[in-house]
Amino acid sequence: MQQSVSNKDPKFLHAGGGGAQNEDNSQIFVMNNYFGIGVDADLCLDFHNAREENPNKFNSRLHNKGYYVKMGLRKIVGRKTVKELHKELRLEVDGKVIELPPVEGIIILNILSWGSGANPWGPDKDDNFTTPNHYDGVLEIVGVSGVVHLGQIQSGIRTATRIAQGGHIKIHLYSDMPVQVDGEPWVQSPSDVVVLKSALKATMLKKNKSKMKRRNTEPSMALTGTAVPQMSLALPPSTVEADNESENSTNNIDF
Repeated sequence: MQQSVSNKDPKFLHAGGGGAQNEDNSQIFVMNNYFGIGVDADLCLDFHNAREENPNKFNSRLHNKGYYVKMGLRKIVGRKTVKELHKELRLEVDGKVIELPPVEGIIILNILSWGSGANPWGPDKDDNFTTPNHYDGVLEIVGVSGVVHLGQIQSGIRTATRIAQGGHIKIHLYSDMPVQVDGEPWVQSPSDVVVLKSALKATMLKKNKSKMKRRNTEPSMALTGTAVPQMSLALPPSTVEADNESENSTNNIDF
């Protein structure tokens, strides 16, 4: 899977779907930015399916955002696809089982940027969590309570619910669940999802303000590259994908 520019360690995800197949029939994907389970992945999947059916209608950023808003409104007034997510999965972080609050979605962040630049983790505050950075090899896990909460995060008026931080994450899914990795969605069948640190490093471009010369009216900008560690994630194959595989093969996925 092609690696995108990131300022933090990409992660490997094991799950159902495409990707390189491992010796144990699991599939490996690189997670550069985030991994979502639940309501945000459900919206992403609906958008993906609509674009696949009518690609010519999705030719502008403004239209795409408008379609997301329309789908979100339908989710608010219609039947919820993801209910009581905290009862549909088990979350382990660094070997410890984490008790989940009542949420409809979980987002695992490799960098503090999600959904076109929003920061679900939010600014520093007095709690039991450490300040994230882009080279610590640690993932941030947050929860969202629904579509309205997603919209509030996007608009910057709220942050997500902080759940945990850690370098090794295992999620056991008890039922079919919409998931997404860096905007690539699918429906994942019951399985174990494992997020692991990769030996690979990605380079992040960062703007640094240089000293302004006397005769310049505007500050100049310099681009600097920073190498950071990556992460990987693992999951079993989805039901649809499993049907397309040969009968003697069972897939898992690594991110």
